[in-house]
Amino acid sequence: MALPLLPGNSFNRNVGKERFHKSQHWGFCNNVMMLVSDEKPGIGGEPLLGQKIKPKCSIYPKGDGSDVPSWVAFDKQVLSFDAYLEEEVPDKSQTNYRIRYYKIYFYPEDDTIQVNEPEVKNSGLLQGTSIRRHRITLPPPDEDQFYTVYHFNVGTEVVFYGRTFKIYDCDAFTRNFLRKIGVKVNPPVQCPEDPYMKIRREVRN
Repeated sequence: MALPLLPGNSFNRNVGKERFHKSQHWGFCNNVMMLVSDEKPGIGGEPLLGQKIKPKCSIYPKGDGSDVPSWVAFDKQVLSFDAYLEEEVPDKSQTNYRIRYYKIYFYPEDDTIQVNEPEVKNSGLLQGTSIRRHRITLPPPDEDQFYTVYHFNVGTEVVFYGRTFKIYDCDAFTRNFLRKIGVKVNPPVQCPEDPYMKIRREVRN
């Protein structure tokens, strides 16, 4: 039976405690002050009543080596995935859709993602950097979470800002990296050909 909540009958929970700071809940976005996160802990970093704080530790399995942060352990390491995107075209006189090819770069040091579209001669499309490097949230209803390395595999789809990228292959380093962290990498998938470029090639011939 617990002691009654009266003076002299309760323990001082602050005995031995050294941290009494308050978490920062407010910040600025586009020069507008707003609530940054409602998952911040209470005074001294202790969780509030009924609060479940997501762990900030690395998602990678803990090894036997030195315990260094991810931005040191995975410095200058980049995972490269080959993907394509089916895009509808407004002018359907020649074809109903276009196939656009992309390189998805995942940086394990901070879970950031960058998407580039290699230049294809006479494609008639704006190419280059499609998505600049930053962390990308998962599609709804999991928009409160970010993409991690475990969301990427050959033969799977990832959705960035409403656009569905289909991964069909990856390089040897990426394949070896995924296997080391326990991911079963699927075999390469055949990538479809862009119908518009196929028509242009047949016209030239």
